[in-house]
Amino acid sequence: MNTVKKLNVKICVGTYCYVMGGSKLNNLKSQLPDDLKDEVYVEASVCLGCDKMTSDPKPPYAEVNGKLIEKANLEKIITALRTAQLV
Repeated sequence: MNTVKKLNVKICVGTYCYVMGGSKLNNLKSQLPDDLKDEVYVEASVCLGCDKMTSDPKPPYAEVNGKLIEKANLEKIITALRTAQLV
């Protein structure tokens, strides 16, 4: 049995991130390039921990395979996914 490990993406849907641009990531899976759509599992997270950071938060946040992305947008997430594919 050959199982393919999917890339995991978490999108913060907390109020602060949502208002600061996270709402644009609601339909992330449909916005991904065709070659990534079947490789990615997308889930929502109420908070990815920005409330515990000592520095100024930079929302919205996303996480790709455990790596936190500040000021997340589609381009940054795609870049992180492509980098994670190489590992």
